[in-house]
Order: sequence, then C-alpha cells, then structure tokens
Amino acid sequence: MFLRPAVFTALILFLLLSRNALSATNLPNGPSQNTPIDVHALDCHPNLTQIDKDLSENPALHSRLELLILKARLLRDNKTIKGARKEGLQTIDAGILSAHQAETDNPGVSWPWAMEGMLDLLKTQYLHFPAGMRYGKLASRANSQALALEPDDPDSNLSRGLEDYYKPWFVGGSYVKAEKRFRKALAKSPKDPRILSWNGLADLALDRDQLGFQELKEAAGLCPDNPIYKKRLLTRRPR
Repeated sequence: MFLRPAVFTALILFLLLSRNALSATNLPNGPSQNTPIDVHALDCHPNLTQIDKDLSENPALHSRLELLILKARLLRDNKTIKGARKEGLQTIDAGILSAHQAETDNPGVSWPWAMEGMLDLLKTQYLHFPAGMRYGKLASRANSQALALEPDDPDSNLSRGLEDYYKPWFVGGSYVKAEKRFRKALAKSPKDPRILSWNGLADLALDRDQLGFQELKEAAGLCPDNPIYKKRLLTRRPR
C-alpha cells in the first residue's frame, strides 16, 4: 500500500508524540540521582529514618557526607537504640571513604577535607583515649589541608575549632584558639545552629557566661527539635 506524503508525515508525527507522552509517564517520582539535600533543615528536625532514606537515594557527595556526619552525631550519645555505637562507627567509616572519594573527585576545594576532619574527630570521640588518638592526628592533617585551600571557609574553620577545643593543652589545644575559629566560621554563616552552638560552648569555657548562654539559646531556638542543641542549653556542656 502506497501512502501519500501528507498521510505519511502525519503518521510519523503521531508516533513521535505518542513516544514522548509514554516517556513522560514513565519518569521516576522520587528525587533524581545526585540530588542535593537540605541537610540544615534535617539538622533542625533530625530523623534517623529520614536520613537513611535520603542516603539510600544516592544524594550528591557533599550532601551524603553531611548526612553521614549528622547521623554519627545523633547516634553518638543515643542510649535508646540498641547497637547505636556500632552503627555510629560504621557510619563514620562510610563517611571517611566518601570523603577520600570526594578529595579525589574535587581537587582544589576545601569541603571534602573539612568533612574528613569532622569525621576523624567524631571517631576520636567514639573510641576515646588511647584508641582514638590516631584519628586526632588524621583530623589535624585534613583540617590543615582544608584551611590551606580555603582559609575563610566556615566548615574548615569549624572543624579546626573542634580540634582545638577537644585537643589537650599540652599538644596545642586551646579554648582561645577554638573560639577564634568558631567566630570566624560564624562570620560567614551567622545562622548556622551548629556553629552558633560551638561559639556558645567556647564562650562558656572562657567564662563569658552571658554571651555563651545567649548563643546556646539562639542555636536551640533555631533547631528546637534537635536533642544535641537542647541538651547543650540545659547542661552547658558539649555532650
């Protein structure tokens, strides 16, 4: 059977439009692969189930690291979940592997190194002395690399500040140095509750009680559902 040109053209257009319509109906409903996630919102309304769901959806590497750090922080002092410490350590190890990948994939930027520094510091808190000492040294190396790449980056200054806060004075730790790092991070991210909270803790350690309490209160007010900030406001201690 011979088709006239007009009929043939109409048939081709019909087939193309039908194919496009079918493709549109088959688009995935969930977020696409490597979709960025608002981890700061999750920090204020932490939910381990939601964090695991977000991690399962293959978020962008930066978001993945933020999620793993948040998860490890929430599990660190959790007494209600059986096996929380073991799961927290596994979360940190997964994060360190992801940080190494990010360092390779993103040369010349600071955030993978800052994230590695935070994860190494978390591991020192999980393992305590003396097992955690090795990770303190690794954190120092990662933080130095992050600051060499971007001296004003808030995450890099926060991570170095955490290192200075927890490190004993006889190996260079100092609340004064920590407060300077936290203050520098806050200048870049004035509404980040984590940075605000650490400024408050450093001020309390330096006997600036009024300012320290004000900053802890502000951090808890920004994220009222986060148990970490709430507990710090009540106890005025890091944990």
